[in-house]
Amino acid sequence: MSSLLAALAAAVLGGCAARPGAGVATLSSTVSTANALVLPAPGTLSIVSVIQRQYTNAVEQQIALSTSATSSGQNFISIQAFGPAETVAMPGGALSFRPVRHSAIQAEIRSYFPGARLTISSNFVRNTYGPFGYAYGPGAGNDGCLYGWQQIRSDEADRNLMNSFGMLQIRLRVCQAGASEKQLVELMYGYTIVGGFSGATWNPYGTPASVDAEVGGGKPLRVAIEEPRRAVVSVETVEQAPVTRHIAETKPLNRRTEQVVAKDVVVVPSPTGGSATTTTTTPEDEAVVVPSPVCVTGASGSATCN
Repeated sequence: MSSLLAALAAAVLGGCAARPGAGVATLSSTVSTANALVLPAPGTLSIVSVIQRQYTNAVEQQIALSTSATSSGQNFISIQAFGPAETVAMPGGALSFRPVRHSAIQAEIRSYFPGARLTISSNFVRNTYGPFGYAYGPGAGNDGCLYGWQQIRSDEADRNLMNSFGMLQIRLRVCQAGASEKQLVELMYGYTIVGGFSGATWNPYGTPASVDAEVGGGKPLRVAIEEPRRAVVSVETVEQAPVTRHIAETKPLNRRTEQVVAKDVVVVPSPTGGSATTTTTTPEDEAVVVPSPVCVTGASGSATCN
């Protein structure tokens, strides 16, 4: 009898401990965009929806982003945040942490960009959260596509039994019409992590870097801004030479000049039959010969000329 009562008491206590209500038998659920743990770079792509997967040791979100590309597939930025997740009715078990490996990244690229040829960049790049990697290549039409990845984890020297055990995995998949490699890489520089687990135990960033000694002291620092070059038009002043006017001097005519002038003399007969009138012309005038008028002498002795 006592054993039966103990079994009934255990059943009652177990029923009280169970969370009331039915659970959804799935790992994924849609949450509000305000609950996104990562925000894209300001002024770039907008958040369309957020799909969240709850685990016993982590929270995973795939944040769908807007797209203007013709390539198939959804633009997204995803995050896996490892830490003490909240208890749910039906958690999805434990999420295994997988470090970044070259073969695994290539498999992810083939999965998210079927048929596209993306090349993994050999450049060493780093944003405010640390080093990251990316692959870029052409998509359909004139699309540019990029796949970026980053693992955020504190240094091994900072990790101990009670500190800096948090881990973050970031993935970015984006295709955009007419976008260059430089434009798409800026998305990896500009994203912001706005969520995570509180407390120093699950800090994924490690010990904060020390503040530069020059901050708040020293000489003023000015930003080196290159001024746009402007075309300089030089106006040269041309000094005009003074105009010298020469006044011809009046010289007496010599014999040679007299001969030339004599050629330009026009002899006009007198209409009355008297002496001839001599008219001198300048060299610029043409020689004009005036015909002699016809004169008729009347009975009174006076002459009439026509």
